[in-house]
Amino acid sequence: MGRGGKREGAGRPVGTTKEISTARPGRNIRAYDDEYVLIKEFMKIVRKNPKLAEEFIKNNKM
Repeated sequence: MGRGGKREGAGRPVGTTKEISTARPGRNIRAYDDEYVLIKEFMKIVRKNPKLAEEFIKNNKM
């Protein structure tokens, strides 16, 4: 009786992984709690409507 090693039919099926990952890369920021709430809200806007976010930034440069 064998132990361990490859078994026929075990593992992920061939061809089920994507060649290019579409996951967003992780980023780290430092922010106080009240700032983080604003950042999270703006992030939602960016993800739902990037053009609106770009326009907002363009019109509100500091």
